Amino acid sequence: MQNWAFRALMADYMMQVADSAMESSKTGVAVESYEEALAILKQDEDTSEEEDLSKARKGCIKGHKMIAIDCEGFGDFRSAIEQRKRACELLESENKVVPACHQLISIAYNLGKVDEYDKSSVILSDVCRKLFKGVTSLDYMPSDRLHLLVKAYHMRAICFTKMAKWKPALDQYDELIPLVAKESGRGSLDYMSLTIRKAALLVTLKNYAAATELLRNYFQMADINDGAGNELIVGPDDHSLALDTSAAIDLKLGKVDDAITTFEKKLAFLEEHLPQDKEMKSDAMHKLGCLLSYKKNHKEALPLLQSALDTRKFLFDGRNKFLIESSWAVAATNQTLGDTDKALADYEILLEKIDLVEDSPINSVVVHNSAGKLFFEDGKIEAAVSSFTKALEGVESQGDDALKKNIMLNLANALAAKGEIDGAFDLYEDLERMGKRKRSQLYYFTLYNKSLLLIKVGEKEQAKDILNDIIETRSSKADDTKGNVYITLGILSVEEKKIESGLNYYEDALAMFVDERYDISSITQTKKLMAMAYLETKKYDVAITILEDALTELSQPGMERKFYQMKAEVWNCMSKVYQRRGDHSSAKNFAKLALQTYKSELGERHPITLRNVSNVSVLLLEEAEGLTKSEAKSIIDAAKFEMEGALGAFLSLNDSWAYRFDVASLKTNLGLVAVWQGKPKKARKLLKQIEGIEVLADSVLEKRIATLKVLLEKLEKEKEK
Repeated sequence: MQNWAFRALMADYMMQVADSAMESSKTGVAVESYEEALAILKQDEDTSEEEDLSKARKGCIKGHKMIAIDCEGFGDFRSAIEQRKRACELLESENKVVPACHQLISIAYNLGKVDEYDKSSVILSDVCRKLFKGVTSLDYMPSDRLHLLVKAYHMRAICFTKMAKWKPALDQYDELIPLVAKESGRGSLDYMSLTIRKAALLVTLKNYAAATELLRNYFQMADINDGAGNELIVGPDDHSLALDTSAAIDLKLGKVDDAITTFEKKLAFLEEHLPQDKEMKSDAMHKLGCLLSYKKNHKEALPLLQSALDTRKFLFDGRNKFLIESSWAVAATNQTLGDTDKALADYEILLEKIDLVEDSPINSVVVHNSAGKLFFEDGKIEAAVSSFTKALEGVESQGDDALKKNIMLNLANALAAKGEIDGAFDLYEDLERMGKRKRSQLYYFTLYNKSLLLIKVGEKEQAKDILNDIIETRSSKADDTKGNVYITLGILSVEEKKIESGLNYYEDALAMFVDERYDISSITQTKKLMAMAYLETKKYDVAITILEDALTELSQPGMERKFYQMKAEVWNCMSKVYQRRGDHSSAKNFAKLALQTYKSELGERHPITLRNVSNVSVLLLEEAEGLTKSEAKSIIDAAKFEMEGALGAFLSLNDSWAYRFDVASLKTNLGLVAVWQGKPKKARKLLKQIEGIEVLADSVLEKRIATLKVLLEKLEKEKEK
């Protein structure tokens, strides 16, 4: 038997094996057999029957396509690419242009699935060249080729977009859209879908006018279609993209209200057409909530932001960037609304996760800085210093000079509050040196805060020089600082018993806060200080009138919840006025009002609440002073019980330095109770503990400790007799 005859028999045998394997769904075996048969037949191509060659090729092509489809189903796109390449090669050998282009388009698609858009675009360009081969004009291109050309153009536009090659992508859409209009019509789904995508691309290229015109045409047709009771012109995803693009244009043009309206429409649309798409809905709620927050509608924003966060918790794991984005928005909004406890809880969770998230949409430096501010305001100085330090470390690599200076100032203030005086001064002086040339708003804030630290360390004259320099400057950059500067100079004057001078400074501060920006917080603080200054001159009625005026302003409808603390502070001031006036009953009632507010809003174990427990207890002790021992016993026992509870709570906070004055004050008062009860040993033990705490000179606490010493010595002498 000659070799060619033997090979013919082998080829026939391999074809039979291939056919049998194909029938048994053993595609891999079938393809190998077809390929073997084809290879054998091609060795004797001159003598082989064309029918046999064609059958082997068809078997190979079919098998490779089937394996490719299976690989694509498994997500093995690279293997699918190799299978389709072989199918394309076989089709091209038979000069089957259109089927070969089908395979090339599938290869380009699979390359896109593995993010190799550059290779995909090259393949698609090859498809376009093959489709134009032998065609003189688009007008003469066969419909099967035109359809593939449209597909190739569309995919190439997507590739350019994915590679951020915006201009080539736009050029491709400009070629594509007229073809689709020719093939499907200007009102077709495909035409409108491409129009929307081109509009989105135009927004990226900042051509808002052209994008607006395209969207206007689409929305007009969509409204007509909807009015006729027809279904959507495009799919829900494309309509959502149109709404997103429209909102983006509004935001770029500063039309925030229009963008809010658009997102409200989108939410309603999603409820009707895509109720199961939780991811898209949470995205719309998040964006709408952020815009409402931007417009200061925080109460309306919070439910949307919280709902978006709850949905994303269900959809994503804890390291997902969208979950972090929502967590940040909710934390910041709670912080703005004054819900400190909720905001603190949100930030603590956020800070644990933010450094674990790749490609985070939010700046971790900004988060650490904001968290630090919240910790600082809540009296958690250690946590504030830690957050500001991390923020400062992170900002070094970002090159944001303004943010860096802001963080440095925050850290300096926190270090000053913590008692790290040298570290705080170093930062203030660095900031002063950095800002001396331009003298920005932050420069004057730095000088002001530096002056406060100088006062704290006893350098009052140097502090006054700085404060007066700020007042004398003509720069408008100092205006936001001047009100607080006047307040500080007023406080110093009152401390020096220059009451009239202090009141003049307070009047200047009040004028700044009312005229420059009606700052209710600063206005209330100034009125409290004015009332306390009048208290020093025993003008009780004037002080009460000022405080009542402050309460009236804080009680207006629509006042935000965060002002509860200011009202409580004013009630405490009223208590002091009535106490000095000798009206212990009214003093006690106002102090109890403040205490009840703090208990309700902050909780019974919050440091501010505990301080107010101590204040009320002191009033009870003073009330008992004018009574007989038997009459006073129940009052003093009640005060002692409350103070012991507050002392235990302060000690349980595990921050002896931060609450040292609170502990000293409570132990002083308990020492006075022990003296009243005739227990010198207990009083002496408490006094020894107090003497280990360095208290401020000339403070009320120092005077009470001195009183305790005198009374204790007197009691001890009486006991010795």
